[in-house]
Amino acid sequence: MRNLTDLVIVGAGPAGLMAAKTAAEMGLKVTVIEKKKEISKIRRACCAQFVMDNGYENEFLQIQDGKIMFTRNNFSVPYTGRLVNVKNSFYYSPSGHKIHIAHSDGRPLAIKFDKGQLLQNIMEECEKLGVEFRTETLAYGGTDLGNSVKLELKSKEKTSTIEAKKLIIAEGVNAKLTDIFGLNNGRSLFGTPFVLLYTIEKTCDFEPESWIQYYGSVYHPFAEIIVGPTLEGTDTIELTIMGNKNILPETFFENIIKNSPLKNNFKHSQIIDKKGCSLKSYSSLRKPYLGNVISIGDSAAHIEVIVQGAIMCGYHAAKAVYEELNERNGFEQYTSWWNDAFDFNRTEFNNFISLYGSLAMRPKYTDAELDYMFSLLQGKTLCGIFSQFETPKIVWRSILEHKEQIQSEQPVLFDKISKLYSLNLSA
Repeated sequence: MRNLTDLVIVGAGPAGLMAAKTAAEMGLKVTVIEKKKEISKIRRACCAQFVMDNGYENEFLQIQDGKIMFTRNNFSVPYTGRLVNVKNSFYYSPSGHKIHIAHSDGRPLAIKFDKGQLLQNIMEECEKLGVEFRTETLAYGGTDLGNSVKLELKSKEKTSTIEAKKLIIAEGVNAKLTDIFGLNNGRSLFGTPFVLLYTIEKTCDFEPESWIQYYGSVYHPFAEIIVGPTLEGTDTIELTIMGNKNILPETFFENIIKNSPLKNNFKHSQIIDKKGCSLKSYSSLRKPYLGNVISIGDSAAHIEVIVQGAIMCGYHAAKAVYEELNERNGFEQYTSWWNDAFDFNRTEFNNFISLYGSLAMRPKYTDAELDYMFSLLQGKTLCGIFSQFETPKIVWRSILEHKEQIQSEQPVLFDKISKLYSLNLSA
């Protein structure tokens, strides 16, 4: 007799764990496959702040009493770790002109948290509910058999199989298993950025409780660098640097800390941690399921849904599986929610790609042009918002409030902006 479980989930990140917790609460027999040995140990460079914009991803988060509450989706997850408010967002030009974004009432744009602790908290809930975990196990292949799904597994050089009525793929952005099950067919691959995240102590003169982006060739030839807060104190920061397979992120590190305008900020600094990752930049899956298989979170997204989006994906995917097992169209219900919840699905995709890159001003604009544009907003505080989709609109619209001045003082720059603006902000 076949040992057939209700649901197998591949990936024990926030999406996979939330799916396991929710499915087990509904009485399903759940097995989670995870290639790491320690689920709560984070070695990948990743986002670890909750965005507090009202309505972000159709949600209004509240954090209190040891819980992250998703008030619109009507669920919560436990969290017992530390929290740090991110109250400001700054964008610096090469010469130090800055654009400031914040809420007028001082409430945070985002809240930094300990992702490892969050995963530990959710995993403990799963274990109480009887979820089976198979760690140090790689799902390297599989087949949809029509009435069930069979997965091929490898653990410590031993191979095995597991069979389930439904499969949730929550493997992350590189979407290898998603490809094996045919869900990547027709999906566009835009590139594979590489990211390094350095945790650095004994820094000085960075604005506390702030997310800071630095633009210009004095820092990086084709992208911004990002400085963010940590949970370790005001003299410790996280430095995020992007690159690609031809120009790796570490290529830029020495220049940033020794030769850039930030060199004095790093004069006595020490690296205490370093994490990295590569991210396959796929177009989003508008239909994230096929047969008995559904791909959720970053596996189905353009780059990242970030942690709060991943948790929502896990919650709704588990409910979808429960509906499917009761012969209702749960995967279609999930797809409808998925396409409505995320900006990269709601926006026409070509416009989204243009918009997403519209604040990544290098190499579109020279350092002198960046200095001029940022100087137009010096001393102002723009309406507080953290969304990576809405912030570029706010910044550009604020810059273009000065379009007559730009046209008069910088006609070449004005022509360049006019051409790029019509592409980037047509959404």
